[in-house]
Amino acid sequence: VDEMTPQQNWVNMLNLAMGITTRHDPSSSAATVFPAVEMQRAGLIVGPRSFSTGEIVYGAKAADVYAEINGLDDALAHVRRLKAQGAHSVKNYNQPRREQRQQVVAAALQENMRSVAEGGSLFGMDMNLIADGNTTVEHNVPLDIFYGDVLQFFSKSKVGYTPTLVVTYGGPAGDPYWRAHTDVFRHPLMAKHYPPTELAANNARREIAPEEDYVDDNSAREAHKLAKLGVPVAIGAHGQEAGIAAHWELWSFVRGGMSPIEALAAGTIESARSLGYDKDVGSIAAGKLADLVVLDADPSADIRNSDKVAKVMIGGRLYDAATLNEEVTGTRKRMPYYWE
Repeated sequence: VDEMTPQQNWVNMLNLAMGITTRHDPSSSAATVFPAVEMQRAGLIVGPRSFSTGEIVYGAKAADVYAEINGLDDALAHVRRLKAQGAHSVKNYNQPRREQRQQVVAAALQENMRSVAEGGSLFGMDMNLIADGNTTVEHNVPLDIFYGDVLQFFSKSKVGYTPTLVVTYGGPAGDPYWRAHTDVFRHPLMAKHYPPTELAANNARREIAPEEDYVDDNSAREAHKLAKLGVPVAIGAHGQEAGIAAHWELWSFVRGGMSPIEALAAGTIESARSLGYDKDVGSIAAGKLADLVVLDADPSADIRNSDKVAKVMIGGRLYDAATLNEEVTGTRKRMPYYWE
């Protein structure tokens, strides 16, 4: 079952219906993600254009993904294996010694790959990851306030920042905030493309904390400081809740002080820039891939309009968000979902 590619993966289809045209998956299974990536590119299945690291290059001794690194040759072997399977990037995660993490970066550079790194909520490790030239740091740097030292240091690097507000360290994050403060189970597009019993089970009964306890806005506030200094600050939905989590990231950035336009940039061109994809995606321009989202309301007036998706175009093919039937550019019809 693990290595089957569904003809219709409702998670991918929901992501597309909610306006996600390109995604980067920094932790996956090479055996499942890369066949699906190729099938999507060939037009055999419908979903966002995907890039992935495949398996993480993991330093903790987990049986299925442990990557033992005792020198650059070991790091190169892991990076080359993932590249051969279809990766453009590797996830540099939890190698216990700095030299091992540096060897992953060196191997990635040698193979013209990107190294997206996670510091596991350890401030010192995050600063090392920036100093050592990783492509991005994933998850929030675990400080309540970024003072001048961190801001200057981070902004003088070329490292991107994906604070991943839905799972912010330090308190209740964006996912529980928006799940508690919105009726996810009544969302018209979620209701169309999500198994209905699961949608209700995952979203209808909610815990709520005092407003001041939530920390997604604090993390967003500090990320905004970096964005203003030129750091590419990106959304990262963590695979939390398909479709809507990317919008929760946009909304949390605005909760933390970004303007709607700045938040939309974090979800589009800045995300693309952080990973080096901005030549091809992230904005509408001549020569870029024809991806766009048509909304029924203006997100620059109210960021909460970002999920009012009417149509989605990916690679020049136009889909109706509610049905995921192709319109104008072709006649492809979505097959019934298993629960219909």
